Amino acid sequence: MLLLSKKSVISFKGAEGHDLKAVVARYTKSAEPSPGGAILLFTHAVGAHKEQWLPVIERLFADSELNISEAWSLDAACHGDSLPYNKDLIETDLQALADLAAYGEAVLGLLASGLFPYQNRNVIAVGHSAGCQAIVRSSIAFVNKGEPIPFKTIILVEPVFLPDDIGTSLLSRYIKPTSARKWQWKSRDEAAEYLSSTLPWKRWHKEILEVYVEYGIVHSISGSELKTPPKVEAACYPNAKAQAEGLQNLPALTEQRPVHVIFGTRYDFVPKKLRDGFVASSKDRLRSLRSVEGAGHMVRKGRRNDAFLLLIPWS
Repeated sequence: MLLLSKKSVISFKGAEGHDLKAVVARYTKSAEPSPGGAILLFTHAVGAHKEQWLPVIERLFADSELNISEAWSLDAACHGDSLPYNKDLIETDLQALADLAAYGEAVLGLLASGLFPYQNRNVIAVGHSAGCQAIVRSSIAFVNKGEPIPFKTIILVEPVFLPDDIGTSLLSRYIKPTSARKWQWKSRDEAAEYLSSTLPWKRWHKEILEVYVEYGIVHSISGSELKTPPKVEAACYPNAKAQAEGLQNLPALTEQRPVHVIFGTRYDFVPKKLRDGFVASSKDRLRSLRSVEGAGHMVRKGRRNDAFLLLIPWS
């Protein structure tokens, strides 16, 4: 399905008071979308970018039983198309740039920008991994002000909600291997060949990998390189504060809004013991808890993406 898209740049305050910018993409099926349909907002994981939701967005728009007006997908300040606007901080204050809490502030910046028509609309927020923290953090900001959460439904895909000490220990193990990743190639074709034969990318659904190569790689002096350098991605892991806040604030969200959680059945990121602990403490508060059989943290497997079928709990 051919979607119409428009990119915009929003401004917001990040960690340490830095002025940051983020790029958001809006997708519609027509120039004048139906005003009565649902509005979807997608946030991505560390190491991903806003376009990796495109195959999901296309499938949801193609389902004639779903009344969707438009879909929005937001890059974190330290990822994808947003990073060039904030690149000076890579050398001057990388940790502030890579603070995952700033992703929640980016969502708030979008809501305050006047671009996103959330007032009196059926807005469904869908976060994946670090993107879950962004949705929760922005939602709790409204709760703390005594205002209704702007999202009517919240869908969290593979949330990493862990106590601060455990989260710091778990996530720190990804710093070194992420920093050492290859990220520059002579051409886009060479990059595609490398990624398709190397973990973790070779486990990805074919469509997702194609989108990653198309939108996540840019031309450079050396040839082609990832939009988000490993140095920046790795800097997202040391601070587990956002994950701990997500765990603490989830109960307040479920009191106001239906929250759905989707996991893969492979424990390739958060260990089973920690996942089981989260499920045991949270399942009674959730509207639904679903699993994608055989999938891991990226919730993508085989020749199809079963998560497409699961991302339809509207209330």
